[in-house]
Amino acid sequence: MLSGRGWLDVWLGSARDVHPPLYYELLHGWGLVFGSSTLALRSLSAICGVIVVGLGYQISLKISKRHNLAALAGVILALNPFLVRYSQEARMYGVLGVFMLIAMLGLIRVVNDHKDKLGYLLYIVGISAGLYTHYFTVLVVASFWVYILSIFITSKKAKKSSNNLLLDWRWWLANVAALVVFLPWLPNMIKQLTRAQGLGWLSKTSIATFNDTIWQFFTFTDAHKIWPLVYWIFPLLLLVIIFYAVRQDKTKQHFVRLLSIFCLFPIFLAITASLAKPIFHERYFVFTTIGICIIIAFAIADIYKKHQFIAVSIAVVIIAAQLIGLRNVNAQASHRIDNVFSHIINDFKPGDIIISGELYTYFDGSFYNTTGTTMLLFTGGGRPNGYGESALIYNKNVYIDSYNNLLSGRVWLLGKTGSHSYYDSVPASWQLEDSFSQGYSEVRLYQIQ
Repeated sequence: MLSGRGWLDVWLGSARDVHPPLYYELLHGWGLVFGSSTLALRSLSAICGVIVVGLGYQISLKISKRHNLAALAGVILALNPFLVRYSQEARMYGVLGVFMLIAMLGLIRVVNDHKDKLGYLLYIVGISAGLYTHYFTVLVVASFWVYILSIFITSKKAKKSSNNLLLDWRWWLANVAALVVFLPWLPNMIKQLTRAQGLGWLSKTSIATFNDTIWQFFTFTDAHKIWPLVYWIFPLLLLVIIFYAVRQDKTKQHFVRLLSIFCLFPIFLAITASLAKPIFHERYFVFTTIGICIIIAFAIADIYKKHQFIAVSIAVVIIAAQLIGLRNVNAQASHRIDNVFSHIINDFKPGDIIISGELYTYFDGSFYNTTGTTMLLFTGGGRPNGYGESALIYNKNVYIDSYNNLLSGRVWLLGKTGSHSYYDSVPASWQLEDSFSQGYSEVRLYQIQ
């Protein structure tokens, strides 16, 4: 809904929401070229998913100089259910992954050659575009600085030489440049963080959050349904694999260390912060999944040199887990409000009223509503405040505070399956004539008596 508006309106509308505007601006331009169908809008994420696989291959090849290792990284990336899931959805997470890999590729280049102008340009573009896409880009920047600092601390030669990125003015200038590019949005970001609109649904983290996250990354399942022993072993195995790959990296640049910090530091930092103020959700860390997939390929390739059976076994376990995850991704795609709205359209009559019981079904329903009738939004007397998702509702006449204001006709009430207040609030005089549900979306047809 936001991307369908003008360029300036996308900027202003995003400022009243919780995210930066770049993804919506990109989707707006994408829609101008390819249209606003479901396929067209989701194809931006799908293409970014393919680009992620390609960039992951290039980064793996640049670090290892081994085509087989890079190909394995590409296969693991292509089959990862979490990456596949967010390559199918019209959200910013797939696009963010592309920007983070561009920034990492730039960093790798400048670590190899401090005078690499293209490397600095890639870094600036990746970080500044990332900041305009999702605020957790800040955690990636912090990861890069931790990596550079670790090289400085652990290398005796680096401390005595100017040949360290931490001491190079170009590195500092690149980070300042990325910040300067972001400055026009900074006032809006401060307002969004001050309001903290839209974060109330997040939960505090616990010691098990990391385990849950890893299971989501690789199997896209509720980990608490898994046997307790397996629940703990798989994430622990993954950590062992990551640390093994880091230990095996004897190169001066320690790029495997970069990958490990990139994929672990943001997660642990956000989990720790969420013990006090919830900010953590698995999908915010799609980019770290990319790093984990790449580093797994490095570990398998290193293990294969001495223990072929163990390496092949690990590869089989990882790929099998991901194939299960792909099945789960498909099984959980059960929203199906498109089919529910098709039911409305097939039986729609002139004069019918369509009401959404809640905000999310209002937005989804509006996308599929081709009846020519404006859908109303039931508020129950508590109207949205105009921030967050409700900032997208420009026509305040869509609000309906009470069903008692409707005196005659047929009413389609759209919502989710189960018991909800918007169903319970229906007047006793309304006669239920039809109901249809699919997935967890439902519509009920009433005749006002």
